[in-house]
Amino acid sequence: MKKILLFAALIMSIFAFSDVFVENGKVVFTFQWEGAKVVYLAGNFNNWSPTALPMKEVEPGLWRAELELEPGTYQYKYVIDGTTWKEDPNAPGYVDDGFGGYNGIFTLVEKDGELFIVASQKKGEEKKYEPNPEREDTIFVEDGVVVIRYYNPDAEFVTIAGNFNNWNAEEIEMYPVEDSWWEGVLELEPGIYEYKFVVNGEEWVTDPNAFAFVDDGFGGKNGVFEVYEENGELKVKSPVEEEESVAEEKEPVVQEKTLEEGLSVEDGYVVFVVKKPEASEAYVAGNFNNWSTTANPMERKGDLWVAKIQLSPGTYQYKYVFTIAGSQVWQEDPYAPSYVPDGFGGKNGAFRLVEKDGELVIEPLEEKAGGETPFFGKYSIDLTYQYATDTFLKPLESSHELVLGVETDFLKATLGFNPGGSLLESAKVDVTSDSFRVFGHYNTPILGEETPYEDWLQKTGFGLGFSVLSYEIMADVGFDIDATKERFLLGVSGENFGAYFGINYLLGMEKVNLLGFFSFDLLGATTTIWAGTIFDNPVLYFVNLSIDADVYDLKYLYYEKTSADDKGLLKASLDVFNLELYGDYNMNNNTYTLSAGYVFDDTYVLGLSYRYGDYNNFEIDPDRISVFGELRNDTAKARLSVTYDAYKNIFVEFYGEVNF
Repeated sequence: MKKILLFAALIMSIFAFSDVFVENGKVVFTFQWEGAKVVYLAGNFNNWSPTALPMKEVEPGLWRAELELEPGTYQYKYVIDGTTWKEDPNAPGYVDDGFGGYNGIFTLVEKDGELFIVASQKKGEEKKYEPNPEREDTIFVEDGVVVIRYYNPDAEFVTIAGNFNNWNAEEIEMYPVEDSWWEGVLELEPGIYEYKFVVNGEEWVTDPNAFAFVDDGFGGKNGVFEVYEENGELKVKSPVEEEESVAEEKEPVVQEKTLEEGLSVEDGYVVFVVKKPEASEAYVAGNFNNWSTTANPMERKGDLWVAKIQLSPGTYQYKYVFTIAGSQVWQEDPYAPSYVPDGFGGKNGAFRLVEKDGELVIEPLEEKAGGETPFFGKYSIDLTYQYATDTFLKPLESSHELVLGVETDFLKATLGFNPGGSLLESAKVDVTSDSFRVFGHYNTPILGEETPYEDWLQKTGFGLGFSVLSYEIMADVGFDIDATKERFLLGVSGENFGAYFGINYLLGMEKVNLLGFFSFDLLGATTTIWAGTIFDNPVLYFVNLSIDADVYDLKYLYYEKTSADDKGLLKASLDVFNLELYGDYNMNNNTYTLSAGYVFDDTYVLGLSYRYGDYNNFEIDPDRISVFGELRNDTAKARLSVTYDAYKNIFVEFYGEVNF
């Protein structure tokens, strides 16, 4: 009884001034904020909805909410008037929210039929593990499960509780084995785990043979051990090394000694290293894997997490994603070579991977000089000549295009010019902040050019979008001088899905009614699918598939109409190893193109293409076979092809572009 009273007294002393406490079996949240019309409570208990749980103003400026929660670990924030997110200044504990701030966090445990709140670490605080050099070997792995033994001759029954089962004191029973020893069996993934024994249903006991100890928040200690994987087998160890570790024995392990936080290059791989001992899982997410939270897992090395990723020369952004107390937490790399804004009030790590003297080197992004406007642009030229006996090469077609743009942290604008046609062919402006977006566009590409959705917008329009958590709600209104009906598109999109509904809205040259996309990771590949339909007569369907994997990239476009005159088309391309394969099929006139190219050193391409034409339709080109070569790098591209057709004509085509 004295231990129970002491336990209760400790809890009362710790949380007497906390804004989160237990009352009558419910978790009570209180928050002080003057001038709000309404305050909402959002957390992982309601899928972070900003408006699902309104709080009650019990006194002027004092807001209160009560929830019935099961034992477990919870994160939360307050939302002022449904728009402004605020952390709890008096939360039991804090954890990074992935956007440069903190979520409140606490663990709800049950003891003797009553609920209690256990605090987590404070801001910037890391758990301090105390090694146990006098332990006996009572924790081991057998047949893929963790076995823990405990000696107590006075125990009638024993259970084990920890962060692996939300500190449930009744769920996992230990069994008597021999001579007053008790044994518990745990099925665990790699990670760091805290635990205690519960003797006779009421006495919480620290394991004297734990690998290490950590403060339990009540003046006592929890036992701690780490589960890790080595050569495909699970093993257990202490999460902290003893100071007396023998340096001579570890000296040959060069890899462990040289691990430092940050980025490096090793054997052609970019090595990511970060310290996060409290995480049970870790991943690297970036623009190289479509910001997937599972595509590139990291391996635990003591207190460090390590990942090796093979990347080609280029510019990359990234963040780390940790699993802590069952929730995913995004964190920037404190040792990144450089940073760029992430669009959510925080920043992404950024670096440039370049090749020097045959080796890959990591460089920080060059910072713009103070006051310098970050202009960029692209110039492209497309020329076609026909071989003729009198003039050798007779010019047939030529086109030029110039794109100029400017980009800042919140603004991106481009203008497209065609000196040979209408001077201004396209224009875009996009103003983006943490919570809203305003954009306009003119004369963008049409359906069939294998561009993402935001390049399929109709010829002229403007729109407005705003962000709610990780979702964007968007409205886009289109128009032109001949418009006789309202044209608009409404949609919502998240990281892995989006859905849009339109009325008289031009998708290229078609009026779209419904379209959307979703993306997912499967077998190490990031897959994105766009699909849409138009309900007018004729009905149109299209599917655009993109698969991005380590060893291959696949793109597929299917476009079909229920019309006898305009049936549709099919396009597909595959990049695998050093081969670039392409094919298309026009359903209207049964023409198709096949192309194959081989890439040397990621710079030179040699290839062959064949096109089959319809001789019954003289507007269609005859059969053609082409040989082409291409030179490409980060700033320029040049392509030269020689074509021979069924009428024995010879054509020379040149395409070039320069980015600046």
